[in-house]
Order: sequence, then structure tokens, then C-alpha cells
Amino acid sequence: MFAIVDIETSGGHALDHGITEIGIVLHNGITVEGKYATLINPKVPIQKYVQGLTGITNAMVANAPVFEEVAFNIFNLLKGRIFVAHNVNFDYSFVKHQFKLAGYDFNERKLCTIRLARKIFPTLSKYGLETICRELKITNHSPHRAIGDAMATAELFSLLVAHDKNNELKKMLRVGYKKKG
Repeated sequence: MFAIVDIETSGGHALDHGITEIGIVLHNGITVEGKYATLINPKVPIQKYVQGLTGITNAMVANAPVFEEVAFNIFNLLKGRIFVAHNVNFDYSFVKHQFKLAGYDFNERKLCTIRLARKIFPTLSKYGLETICRELKITNHSPHRAIGDAMATAELFSLLVAHDKNNELKKMLRVGYKKKG
């Protein structure tokens, strides 16, 4: 029902940069059902700042598949699922753009764990993934790497579902996150 996604990129904008790594955690609303991760050759140089943050270098992605080579698998993992991410519009914009370049029409519903966390845990000091993980005692084994952040977001998502006493998830899915591009 849900695909919790995290990507790492070569830079900050989908039109000028590419995905360097994607992590997908399939989640049924209670538990993890599966996961997928791969490095991706973005076909553009990775900014030095991003290399320092993620540890992903141009050499690491030089022989990785380009997005078009993994698009079919990724599309089938995401198809029919709600696209969940921490700051969803960033991840969604890159994935949607890469799908478009690969010839796929991608328009799944999306859900932002930052917005949901603000509703369910309104007293947290900040809502960045690192802060939320620290405050809610979620271990991220690989911060700033796609599968590490996706797994941490999946654990956060499970906590959000478990603590959602006012049906905020249903409200968000009903009202604000219809199929928007």
C-alpha cells in the first residue's frame, strides 16, 4: 500500500541533476514487506558538497546503471502505492522527472512524513529526519544514504501510524495528496 522512498542526488534540482541512489521500502501500514536499493549513474557530475554529505562519489556511480536501466523495476515497485518520503516533494520531483525522461507516466499519490509528524508529534523541536530520529529513538544505520534514510523513515512511519489517534493519515490522504505532479 505504501512505498517509502529516499533518494540521493547529484544536486538540488530535478531538471539539472540526477538521482545517484534510490532506496525503497515497501510498507503495508504496519510492517515492512520488502526493500530495494541501488546506486544510479546520474549522467552528470555529483557536486562536491553532496559527495561530502552522502559519501557517494563520481567513481562509485561510474559503472552503476542509469535510471532508464532500472526504471521498469522501480516503476513496478511504486505503481499503485502511496509514495511516502520525508520532504516528499523533493524525492517525488526527481523520481517523476526521471520517469518522464525514461518514457513512463508516473502520477501516484504522495504523503510527507514531515507534515504527518507535525500533526501527530506537535511538540518535537524540529522535523528534519536526523532530529526526529534522535528525539524518537529511531536508529539510522546509514544517514544520508538512500536505504538508511528510507528504513529510518519507515520506522518513523510505523510510529506515526501507531500514534495516529485523530486519523491524521486518513485526513491527509483524503484532502491534500491526491494525484498531484
